[in-house]
Amino acid sequence: MDYRTTAQQLLPGSIDYHIHSGPDVFPRLLNDVELAQQAKAAGMRAILLKSHTECTAARAAIASYVTDGFPVFGAIALNYSVGGLNPEAVRNAVRMGAKQVYMPTIHAAHYLKEVDSVPMFAALLKGGIEGLHLLDSSGALKDSVLKIIDIIAEADIVLATGHISVEEAMPLVEAAHRRGVKKIVVTHPTSPMEAYSIEDMKQILSLGASMLEHVVNDTTHQMKKPIAPSVIADAIKATGAEHTIMSTDSGQVINPAPVKSLENFMCLMLEEGIGEEEIKRMTRDNPAKMLGI
Repeated sequence: MDYRTTAQQLLPGSIDYHIHSGPDVFPRLLNDVELAQQAKAAGMRAILLKSHTECTAARAAIASYVTDGFPVFGAIALNYSVGGLNPEAVRNAVRMGAKQVYMPTIHAAHYLKEVDSVPMFAALLKGGIEGLHLLDSSGALKDSVLKIIDIIAEADIVLATGHISVEEAMPLVEAAHRRGVKKIVVTHPTSPMEAYSIEDMKQILSLGASMLEHVVNDTTHQMKKPIAPSVIADAIKATGAEHTIMSTDSGQVINPAPVKSLENFMCLMLEEGIGEEEIKRMTRDNPAKMLGI
C-alpha cells in the first residue's frame, strides 16, 4: 500500500478537532484565517481552534465568515487568563458559540509539574505560578467545577479534560456523566504529560468519557521526549476507533502546517496497521458527533 497516497485521499471530509493558531502569546505558524483557507482548500469539513489564553469562539466566527462559511469552531481553556475555574467565563463562551470547554491546560497544577516536557512552554511558564486544582482539600470536586459541569450539560457542548492529572480526570468524568454531560473528551491521554495507561483509558471510558483524543503533536520534536506512533496505535487498537478522535494539536512554528500534520498522522496510523475505515471514523464521524454537525 502507498500509505502517503492513501492518507492524501482520506484528508477530504476530515475534521481537525485541535489546532493552535495566531494571534497568540506563543509563536504560531498560521493565523485563524490562513488556517481556515488551507483546510477549505484541502477539502476538509471543519476545524476547531484552541487557545491556552482566550476563548476562540469569536475568532472562529470571523474566520468562517472570511472563508465564505467554511465551518470553524471555537473553544475555551480554563486557565488564569480567563479567570481559571470561572463559571461566568464558561457562560459567555457558550453564548459566543464555543463548542468545547477545556479544563485547565497550561495552568493545571499537574501540567506545571510536567512543563519541562514541552520546551517552548517551559521557557515561558517559569515563575512560581500556583497551579489550578480541580479537587479541594478533602479530595472532592470544587463547587466551581460542578457549576461549570452544569453549564456544559445545559448547553450540550463538549467537556474536555485539558492537561489535568489522571487522578483529577476520573472523578471529573464520573461527575460530568452523572450530571448530564453527554460529550466528554479525554485530551491526548497518551501524551508524555498525561501518560495514561491502557487500563486508565478503559476505566475513564467506563466512567462516561465519550472519546479519547489522540494527537500527532505528541510524536513530534515539539515534545522533549516524543512518543512513538505505535503508542497511539496500540491505544486505538485496545479501546476501539468508536471511542477515538485523531487530531493534530498542531500550529506550532516548528511543526508542519495543520493540514499536512493531519495527513502525516493518517499516514503514520496506516503504517501501524490502523484501517482506512477506522481512520475515517476517527477523523470524520467522531469529531462531527462531538461538534454536533
